[in-house]
Amino acid sequence: MRTPLTFWTVALAISLAIATRHLCCGATNTPAETVIDEEIAELEIKTANMRTNAALWVNLGDALMQKSRETPVRGLLARAETAYQKALQHDAKNEDAMVGLAWVLNTRHDFTAGGSWAEKALALNTNLPHAHALLGDAAVELGDYDTAFHHFQKSLDLRADLSSYSRAAHLLWLTGDDRKARWLMQKAIEAGGPYPENAAWCRAQLALMLWQNGALLPAEQQAAQALEQAPHNHQVLAAFARIKAARKDFAAAIAAYERAVALVPEHESLVALGELYALTGRREDAEKTYERVLALHRPGASHAHGGDIHAHVAGEGNAQLARFYADQDRNLDEALKEAQAAYRTFKNVQVTDTLAWCYYKKGFYSEARKTIRLAMRWKTPDAMLFYHAGLIHAKLGEREQARQFLQKALNLNPRFHPRHADLAVAALQDLSARTEVVSDPKR
Repeated sequence: MRTPLTFWTVALAISLAIATRHLCCGATNTPAETVIDEEIAELEIKTANMRTNAALWVNLGDALMQKSRETPVRGLLARAETAYQKALQHDAKNEDAMVGLAWVLNTRHDFTAGGSWAEKALALNTNLPHAHALLGDAAVELGDYDTAFHHFQKSLDLRADLSSYSRAAHLLWLTGDDRKARWLMQKAIEAGGPYPENAAWCRAQLALMLWQNGALLPAEQQAAQALEQAPHNHQVLAAFARIKAARKDFAAAIAAYERAVALVPEHESLVALGELYALTGRREDAEKTYERVLALHRPGASHAHGGDIHAHVAGEGNAQLARFYADQDRNLDEALKEAQAAYRTFKNVQVTDTLAWCYYKKGFYSEARKTIRLAMRWKTPDAMLFYHAGLIHAKLGEREQARQFLQKALNLNPRFHPRHADLAVAALQDLSARTEVVSDPKR
């Protein structure tokens, strides 16, 4: 399926973490990649032996999946899927292999098939935290947050570790409990993982939560510490860059984004880099970067996402591309079409917000208002949501509501975007000026 727009990027790849037996989240730096490469090579030798058993095939599948999270390389998911299938050939009731297949399929965003394998594993053993985590991941992407809470709680009850803490933290943030979300993400950091980069990734997510709450200084401190721990992690670099941009240290932000996209040219980092180029007067560099963004999404084009290099299928909806078009005022008909198609499957907060934004850009303000209300019903503490709501209500002539939403966006995070935050200030000033004119009895 096409890529849904998620919180972890940011992608959210927002992304979202997909479970593993050895690693919850985050890409790794060069030394850790060498370790996993050695593990894969050793396991491939062992599985070539006539005495191969199911456990060895599962271990190989897990190692390949971790490698896919670190450095997207074509074919890693297929190799992992083969390894898990080999495990099932040796042991048809191997629950770890079933969970592994669920992991592969979720990473491809085939949540129906992934959920089927996770349920098969749970039918054999109800005490599988990773199976519950995978079902929760799918529910988050699909916008079924109640179901996600159920499965993430089960995962936490069975094993409270970096993986389950970080998932629960993300879901709590999405549903409005940012204080508890930060607390749980700190617990994930303290729990640690098998690689130092695991905790660094979670620290970067904590930094972004703090930034979303307008706490720039602690956000910057957390991001700097994460970068020190994992200087070659593209996700950590992107988080550091976002916070530097909020600090208006555009040179440092651009440098960090450039390093991030050199490692993995992901959509959200490329878009953010292009916006900073444009903001600093580097229009030619901005257009070249935007062309790279569009190249990721052309029919038949392959790009990195979700642990593999793959091509999108036309017609299934691409919320990332829709948001890019809407933000840049490009191809607005196509933007709305892509957002509507994505929303048919992915009714999460970010995709719903994107659809509302596309309706707004097309001038369908009543539909935009209806849709932004759906996006806001979970009380996600994202200033961009309130900014969009403010502009939508302003177009409908609902000035007081527009002012309230714009003020809420700026109160929550006055640096929520290098460009849109300034536009929010200008819109709020314009609304206030109009209100003063209307209420002045001398006019």
